[in-house]
Amino acid sequence: MATEGLDEDRLRRLIEVGRALVQQLDLEALLTQIADVAREVTGARYAAIGVLDDVRAELERFLARGIDVETRARIGDLPRGHGILGLLIRDPRPLRLHDLREHPRSYGFPPHHPPMRSFLGVPIVVRGRAWGNLYLTDKRDGDFDAADEEAAVILADWAAVAIDNAGRFEQQRLRDTLAAAEQERRRWARELHDETLQGLGGLQMLLSSALRRSEPEQVERAIRAAVGEIGTEIEKLRTLITELRPAALDELGLQPALESLADRVAAVEGVVVETDVALEGAAGEAGRLSPALETALYRLVQEALTNVVKHAHAERVEVAVRARDGRVELTVRDDGRGFDPEAPRGGFGLIGMQERVVLAGGSLEVRSAPGAGTTVHAILRADGPRSGGYAPADGGAPTPLP
Repeated sequence: MATEGLDEDRLRRLIEVGRALVQQLDLEALLTQIADVAREVTGARYAAIGVLDDVRAELERFLARGIDVETRARIGDLPRGHGILGLLIRDPRPLRLHDLREHPRSYGFPPHHPPMRSFLGVPIVVRGRAWGNLYLTDKRDGDFDAADEEAAVILADWAAVAIDNAGRFEQQRLRDTLAAAEQERRRWARELHDETLQGLGGLQMLLSSALRRSEPEQVERAIRAAVGEIGTEIEKLRTLITELRPAALDELGLQPALESLADRVAAVEGVVVETDVALEGAAGEAGRLSPALETALYRLVQEALTNVVKHAHAERVEVAVRARDGRVELTVRDDGRGFDPEAPRGGFGLIGMQERVVLAGGSLEVRSAPGAGTTVHAILRADGPRSGGYAPADGGAPTPLP
């Protein structure tokens, strides 16, 4: 790759940015970062990324930086790829213009659009296929030059690698999610078959036998026994329903729900479970975390305790939840037999936990060693799981270009 036109500082910055981009797995954050860096290294006032549709005929998405939210709202609909933007769709090669308004294919500006003159566009090609385009406009000190074009091309190449990485990660994440969900369905099917259906089958046989008896005392004893069995089955179903969605989590909050979960695990499995929850620094006006964050934390603890019961053979488990510095930290520590983190492991417990943490915009660390117990440590954003959008650092928002 030729770099004759780039000065040393700009080339060093592009190399630094490339290393950061290929580690970014959140596509929204990645696109925003690409547009911001493109403005920085070329001196453009505005930058945008247009994402092509499946047939690569027009723009499916448009993300721009540099225009404030109010202006964006006044402009209206996002571009679809007409005019100059359409040139790069039909002919994916770098394009530089002194004044885009003078080009015969210029589509013009919609009302309230800020004035733009100089233009630089380069394609983003992922695995040999046009994926989208990087658009830069209104260079602050004149026209875009060959060095600007070279910098934009290098950045687009880095972007293509990073976008491919993010796509592969997302595909694997979805596969893991589906596998974990299927494993969970199998577990509930076994629970219902082995516990509830067999219990109801036994009740049916008991009552059928009572109907064939003639002595009132025998019928009464059978009915009383059936009533007792029904009570047992109701408790089993109540436990299953609580595991699916505990009422305490919705009605009272995370701390009571975790305490109730710990009591159930201790009563059923004979494991001492201690909870220590302090969320004052992250709770809202109602003294609660967001529903999505409370659910994520509860499920993480639930899955961690399930792993302890199934695999750790522990006698004691400590569950701690702390809010600090705009984040919530969760630690689940047991004194069980531990395991080798580098060894292959079956099941989907840790995969499911990793999925929840990633979706919540956090990080997960599992520390263990044979005979030394296991510690699960998760850090989640205190403002809850990511919505999938992005928060522009400079007030920028998706906006049309001509």
